[in-house]
Amino acid sequence: MNYGIALLSLVVPQLLWAGLLFHKSSNRLLSSSMDVPKSLVPIVQFWEDIFTKYEANQCVYHDAKHPQVVFLVSRVPLNDKRMMKRQIKKQKDQIRRDLRHLASGKKPHTWLQKRIVSAVPRSLAKGLYYRKAQSRVRCQRGVATDFRQSLSRSELYLPMIKRRFASLGLPNDLAYLPHLESGFNPKAHSKVGARGLWQLMPGTARQFIKVSRRRDDRLNPYLSTSVAARILKDNYRKTQSWPLAITAYNYGINGVVRAIKKYNSSDYMLIRQRHRTRIFGFAAKNFYPSFLAVRNAAKRYEQRKRDSKRLQKAIARGRRAKGRELKQ
Repeated sequence: MNYGIALLSLVVPQLLWAGLLFHKSSNRLLSSSMDVPKSLVPIVQFWEDIFTKYEANQCVYHDAKHPQVVFLVSRVPLNDKRMMKRQIKKQKDQIRRDLRHLASGKKPHTWLQKRIVSAVPRSLAKGLYYRKAQSRVRCQRGVATDFRQSLSRSELYLPMIKRRFASLGLPNDLAYLPHLESGFNPKAHSKVGARGLWQLMPGTARQFIKVSRRRDDRLNPYLSTSVAARILKDNYRKTQSWPLAITAYNYGINGVVRAIKKYNSSDYMLIRQRHRTRIFGFAAKNFYPSFLAVRNAAKRYEQRKRDSKRLQKAIARGRRAKGRELKQ
């Protein structure tokens, strides 16, 4: 995807697999929960802030293991990449020094040390935390402007995606995944070769649609949505968990299945907390929380639009009624 985590990046009708594959399990799939686990709430809120509150010129310095612990927010220069990198490194070094100071048991003296202490929950605020957090200081830039553009573009494609997913028995919320993958840009492409609304890789896409130099159906919103639907459905079949199925869309289904076997569990939170590999890092662990964040923000956006339309209609009715009264 093209957003903050890396940021984080309809199938062929003639195949006629849709009804055959989805009919029997549609009710179970639609009823599957995508609620926010209680322990994930502050992390989801962190990502909601990244997508809706902070801009690209704002660097949110936080704990990579506990993203909700925000040490500092400061502006960075967008027009000079080299200067931006230097500034970010300098600020991270300062935060590490302050964490080292706090890890030694000394009281906070500077405003930043006091800011760090106030940001760390009491359950974590111990010398051991401050010592380990020194290696986890991370800068996450905001994407609020990009996300607003994504919300605007999504209005063109969401009705089609929701209809398509509903017809296949998939949860409605999955329709918001392109906010993370492509920002609802059907022409989006990544450095690793993913393209389209759903950022499909060529090898995966070729199993279902045409991908060649002359023709690339990944750029077709309808065809690519059908491919994504099949991938997500298959991920769910193998994981029996929507949080893990969505994580697998980013991390890869084989890695998620190995984690399920390793821990003998499809509990997303257990795997998120305990699974450690070179590939299952920050982006993979935060893909599902980021998805929940954009889903929540997008639903609020849609509700505001509906409320605005109702208000406009009510005002229009009032004006018409007033006009009739004046004529009488």
